[in-house]
Amino acid sequence: MGHSQADKAQTHQRLVRTAAGQFRDRGIEGISLAELMKLLGLTHGGFYKHFSSRDELVGEAIGYALAEGDAAMHGWLFKDGKADLPNFIHTYLSEAHRDSRANGCTVSALSADVARKGEDLQGLFRDQIERNIGMLVAAMEGVPAGERRGQAMLLLSALYGALMLARSTGDSRLSQEFLRTVGDKLVALGGAAPKKVRGASKAA
Repeated sequence: MGHSQADKAQTHQRLVRTAAGQFRDRGIEGISLAELMKLLGLTHGGFYKHFSSRDELVGEAIGYALAEGDAAMHGWLFKDGKADLPNFIHTYLSEAHRDSRANGCTVSALSADVARKGEDLQGLFRDQIERNIGMLVAAMEGVPAGERRGQAMLLLSALYGALMLARSTGDSRLSQEFLRTVGDKLVALGGAAPKKVRGASKAA
């Protein structure tokens, strides 16, 4: 790859990565192309060297964000190669994750936006959520096989909802209560002893 092509590929990746964070933080419609390019120190016209439309960028950026979250979720669920459901639950429902929306869970950050979009983005979400369910099913070693999918769906719904409510109530006692109480209830539902985890960065 020539020098100019390598530079173009690097800039393309920066665009996708930055857009992924900005969309999670501000919503898909919360930042204009002009603002995004300014953040990167690039001209508005330069955008069209990389994408034919804003929708094309949105699709690639959302796909990138979901892939990041997929890797993070797997790391939290299978720490050191062993299933650790309490670690995942309490890392997901931590204050650090609540406060890092730009680097956090794409599903909880953008579900409302994607519900109003077309089949392409909804298909990306559908595929990722199916993968998330599959990871949880694999981690539920103490749950009867026939109950695992339903329990995984319940668990995901509660995690996404609790994180959204914790964010919508700000840094408050109620917000902390959602994180702590829902986390402990979900760990108990999974048949494991509560385990407090503080750090978090990204999840699907």
